[in-house]
Amino acid sequence: MIERTNFKRVNPHPEGKNVGDCVKRACVLASGINYHDIAIMLNRFRKETGAKKFNSDDNWRQFIIKVLHGCDLGNMQYVNHGHRYKVYEFASYYKGKAILQCANHVVMVDGEGHYLDSWDSGEKSIYKAYAITPFYEAIVEHIRKNYPKLCKGLTLERHKQRITL
Repeated sequence: MIERTNFKRVNPHPEGKNVGDCVKRACVLASGINYHDIAIMLNRFRKETGAKKFNSDDNWRQFIIKVLHGCDLGNMQYVNHGHRYKVYEFASYYKGKAILQCANHVVMVDGEGHYLDSWDSGEKSIYKAYAITPFYEAIVEHIRKNYPKLCKGLTLERHKQRITL
């Protein structure tokens, strides 16, 4: 498969590992908050949702909407002349940060025409999309004000982006 020009290979895992952590990767890249703090907050948030795993659909969806202050853009079914948008198509036209849900995967769109992931997921069909504020400071302020238990003991410092070439 040919890598698309609007794909950026990015892996925010602190050790550069390629593991099944797409929810964490997308949340880190969209929010700007470091990987460690996102991982802890996702696990702590399970108490609120009653989820067994941090990456269960209900847990991470509510985390994006409530904690990262995301906006559900709705179901992406049949919105592109009878078929679902692909990740690369959505990234090329959407002018804002977003987290996209695909089959067994979550990926981030940067609002500048690119999708960021540790592998080229551009051909995946989108099921749902969540708009994310582009302002790191606003996200951190929202979390500190509304979810003090989630961020207790965490710095919520900015993630230093690791790009894998």
